[in-house]
Amino acid sequence: MNATPASLPSLPHLTWQHVPHGGTLLENVNFYLRQAIEHLAMARHFPGQSIEERLLEPDSVIERKISLQMDDGSVRCLHAFRVQHNNDIGIYKGGLRWDTGVTRDEVVALASNMTWKCALARVPFGGAKGGVAVDPQALSRTEKERLAKGYMRTFADVLGPDKDVAAPDMGTDSQTMAWMFKRYTELCDDRTVPGIVTGKPVELFGSYGRTEATGYGLATCVTNVIAPAGMRVMVEGFGKVGMYAALRMQQLGARVIGLADPHLFGGALHDPDGLDIAAIARCLQHDGRAGVRAAYPATLAPEALLRLPSDVFLPCATENTITDAIAKTLDTRVIAEGANGPTTPAAHQLLHNRGVVILPDILANAGGVIVSYFEWLQNIQEDYWDEATALARLDKMMNENTRALITAAAELQLDLRTAAYVRAIERVAAARRYLGAQ
Repeated sequence: MNATPASLPSLPHLTWQHVPHGGTLLENVNFYLRQAIEHLAMARHFPGQSIEERLLEPDSVIERKISLQMDDGSVRCLHAFRVQHNNDIGIYKGGLRWDTGVTRDEVVALASNMTWKCALARVPFGGAKGGVAVDPQALSRTEKERLAKGYMRTFADVLGPDKDVAAPDMGTDSQTMAWMFKRYTELCDDRTVPGIVTGKPVELFGSYGRTEATGYGLATCVTNVIAPAGMRVMVEGFGKVGMYAALRMQQLGARVIGLADPHLFGGALHDPDGLDIAAIARCLQHDGRAGVRAAYPATLAPEALLRLPSDVFLPCATENTITDAIAKTLDTRVIAEGANGPTTPAAHQLLHNRGVVILPDILANAGGVIVSYFEWLQNIQEDYWDEATALARLDKMMNENTRALITAAAELQLDLRTAAYVRAIERVAAARRYLGAQ
């Protein structure tokens, strides 16, 4: 049985001009921002100032080098970044990414997205992001520990529980945060400062629900526009976000009929009756990537999977995976962006005008930063919640934020993405007016 719509919003036609087709993540984020700025005519709010420059340009870009001692005694010099985009609403907040593709512009784009994500989610943080150009899969555990502690040592002057708080992102996890927490404690003369990072293990002042937060929040977002019972779901990327989103969708009664992850499966898996997501997740946990590839060999190419019909598509891999070429054959009714920036502007326009509902990243994948806020709050108050409380509060905020955005888009007669940026910019601009220009 196919899913039936719950409250699919009506979609006004998009007539964007000069839409980039193959832009970088930064170019695409700035394009979306400019559409929102054009709608708001922001210059009227800040006479004499270039508000567009204020919104698009980060407050600071810190680029440094980390000398990483390898297990064989050699030393590698790695490029590392911390970008602080905007702190009008609150302290800087953002994840730390380890990936070979990390560049200055990518980290700037991700920091910008964090500003608007936090503003839209109504959490008192500004946007930041960190990155190191390195392949974490090629590092041993001890090399990863040295890198995590080296990053904290290198950027300790700009990080702090009341200045800029890091969290896990692609290539990093709760163990990474534990190592960073340890190094900051040493730098503070062994004074415990748990709020320096979020995404820590629960045993080290972390919050219940943080590991699954982004995936669970993504699933909650989806259920506000389409009923989960019998829903056919495709997922791209089976990392932490994709895995927990798939597990949660299955718990809610959906059928996850496709998984695309070339790095894990060598391609894509498909079963019209629904894949056993829990079994695949257990295999990954116990047997690692090699075990998963042996037990679940790919049956399709990812592109072929996405041409098959589904009700919901969850892109949870990385940026720019949904191009206009993919969009032309993508057969789905709802896209909820688990990754940051997975849809190019050209693809967004094409899909939107075909009637596909796109729940944008700054709304749909905000579960991680919401529970990061919960963790930071618990660290400050020294009052820790149980798992049921954390997940219930996450669910409540994701539901409220999704419904508010759908209402705003209808009132503004905008697509959901542009409406999301409009509402986020309005909140940052309001804080800026109260704070003053200087």
